[in-house]
Amino acid sequence: MIEFNPFDDLIVKEPRRPEPAVSGLNEQPLRAVLAHFERLAAGAPPRRVQRAGQALLVTSDQPGFGKSHLIGRLFRALHGRATLIYVRPFQNAALAFQSLLAAVVKELHFPDRADWESWKPEEPTQLDALAHGVLGHLVADLAEKQGDGDPEQVARIRRDPLEAFAQGNRGDAWSDWMRATFEDHRVAYDAAMARRGLSLHSPEWLRVLFAYGYGYPDRMVRQACLDWIAGQSLSAEQAGAIGLRAADVPHAEMSAEDANQTSRERLIDLGQLAAFYRPFVFCFDQTEAYGHAPGLARTFGMVVARLIDEAANHLTLITSNQDPWTTTIKPHFERADAERIAHPPVSLEGLRREQGEELIRLRLAASEAPAEAATEMLGGDWLSARFTTDRDRVGTRQFLQSCKERWEELRHRPVTRTSLPELYEARRVNLLAEPKRLLFDADLLQWLVKTCADGLPDLQIASKGSGYFTTEWSVSERRIVFGFEPGSNWKRWSAIARHAQERAAKQPGLKAVCFRGTEQSAIPGPAWMIGPAIEEAKRRCLQLIVLTRDDFAVLHAGYDLYAEALGGDIPPFTSTDVVAFLRERFAHWWERILAPIESAAEPVPPPDDGSRMKALAAEVRGIVAAQKFLSVEEVIGNLAAAASREEVLQACGYSAEIRVHAHPQMTVLQWQSI
Repeated sequence: MIEFNPFDDLIVKEPRRPEPAVSGLNEQPLRAVLAHFERLAAGAPPRRVQRAGQALLVTSDQPGFGKSHLIGRLFRALHGRATLIYVRPFQNAALAFQSLLAAVVKELHFPDRADWESWKPEEPTQLDALAHGVLGHLVADLAEKQGDGDPEQVARIRRDPLEAFAQGNRGDAWSDWMRATFEDHRVAYDAAMARRGLSLHSPEWLRVLFAYGYGYPDRMVRQACLDWIAGQSLSAEQAGAIGLRAADVPHAEMSAEDANQTSRERLIDLGQLAAFYRPFVFCFDQTEAYGHAPGLARTFGMVVARLIDEAANHLTLITSNQDPWTTTIKPHFERADAERIAHPPVSLEGLRREQGEELIRLRLAASEAPAEAATEMLGGDWLSARFTTDRDRVGTRQFLQSCKERWEELRHRPVTRTSLPELYEARRVNLLAEPKRLLFDADLLQWLVKTCADGLPDLQIASKGSGYFTTEWSVSERRIVFGFEPGSNWKRWSAIARHAQERAAKQPGLKAVCFRGTEQSAIPGPAWMIGPAIEEAKRRCLQLIVLTRDDFAVLHAGYDLYAEALGGDIPPFTSTDVVAFLRERFAHWWERILAPIESAAEPVPPPDDGSRMKALAAEVRGIVAAQKFLSVEEVIGNLAAAASREEVLQACGYSAEIRVHAHPQMTVLQWQSI
């Protein structure tokens, strides 16, 4: 029988993962947030375009009162009713809207499911549902206006546009009709949108949504649509594939200001289009990070204010500990921006005694602890010592820490504080089962080379908000500049390579570093005429660092640990302690970055169509569902073919029912029915 401490997990790390809820805990704050959402979601789509009202601020008197847990409960309460966007702090004030839009597009391109195979590639995404919602309701509008539509068919379209048009699959009568007639009805669709009060910055939205919704499984077409929605530049070939002219796409050499403005307009347009599908909910968490960067804090206030003033059909929710909010974040806001946030804030509460007892029982039940464990934990006057009166309230994290220590004491084991390496490794292991995190993330990479690297010997770091390369390292007489381009437009990459060579010509020995994820297209593309020139730049001065899912788990684990320290969530460790630890832990990254260009060639991972991982995920799911509770090593021993520990954990990302418990001695997988 595997035994681990049921109270080890003190922090909610992923709000979409199921967590046992204590009756009544922070019920009032949750109801207050839901009440604001209900106004946006009243009635069936298509709804009217309506403004958001003020942003909501959720605060707690001290760390550990359950901000992320509240977001998790909110996400589960709104599942299927809202497009839920969990927003971590941006790192570049000049591209704040681009950062937010990237989070939105990444979420939209994933399926909207809380049950198993939540990462199923062939399942319709939330953007599929939005595209079919917009187009389907416009078709229904035209049929009703012309008076020649079958009322039952119109009702069917309105009830579930995605199902009515067979998810855009070929061979269905309605889907094929849509393909054959879209261009003929395009002007009429635009007029129907105008009658509903929609006024979009770009007139090309319908064409892009049509290309995405009816483009599966053409990956190139779908990716071109995603890049356009994300405000990125497209090549003429990409634009043509989705029915756009070159004039309809952002310029390949657009400035950071133009990119940020385009992203802002896309966000405003998405808010209007949400009237045909679901409202957006933007959850800005870990905002304590802004308290250490006045410029970012000021921009954060501006972003929130612009969302409230300009974006429709959304709810903006902000979480923060009370002290940093009032002393180091809000003071940097413009007064007008601060007024866009409702006052007073929604305040979180601590646990009462009966809630503490319920939390103990829930944790024990979830871990399948022996029946007598609850009697042991609740026996004597231990609980009374933590709640001396009926009115006492205790922070959830503080209470769980006490429970963790009592569990060890009852087993006559020494109570040891978890070390930073152990905290880090637990986060890395859990991240391997979180597929939405293991993708290209410009903010994460900027944090790596700016915040995390700060303090390396002989290193000077300079930042500027715009240009292809926004961060510069000076090490002795060497210069390394960093770019964070997410797109795959050959013209833009040609400009990046040219700019790197021009800078290297002026500063001999300069190296330009750009990052890519394995899920992104290779640079240069196999058919690019400019390919040889980019390869020449790579030989001379341009290094492309390609990150795998394992790499992103490593880096995100470090970032999460840093963010938790900023929020006071892992005492006694401070953010300074964490950065000092990570500077040593990430020695391999500094070596990769500092290597001379002639020895910095990056291996290109082999392409993966996902078939092996899908098969492994199904096998892992079956093993864990049958045995309920076992270690990763036991799962590996039950597999038909060899697989690594990392691959098994990645396979768990397909199944929301598999809970990963990372502990210093072992990693345990548990089946939890949803």
